[in-house]
Amino acid sequence: MIKKLDETLTGVNKLAGVNINIPKVTKSKLKYSRYLTTVVGIGGLTLGIIGSSKSLLLLGTIGVLSSIATTNELKKL
Repeated sequence: MIKKLDETLTGVNKLAGVNINIPKVTKSKLKYSRYLTTVVGIGGLTLGIIGSSKSLLLLGTIGVLSSIATTNELKKL
C-alpha cells in the first residue's frame, strides 16, 4: 500500500509540475511509528474509558487500528 501511495504521489507531483522528494520508508521508521501509534492508541482508549470521553475513545481506536495496519506493512517489507 505504501508503494502504491508513493507512485500515486509521484504521478500527481509530475502532473502539477512540482518537485517534492518523498522520504523512503524503512523498517526502523515503521517500527517507531507502530510503537508510537500503539502507545497513543492504548492511552486514548484508557482515557476514553475512564473519563467517558467518546472522542478519546474514537482516537484511541484509530491509533490501535493504525498500529495494526503498520504491522501489516512491516510484514510486506
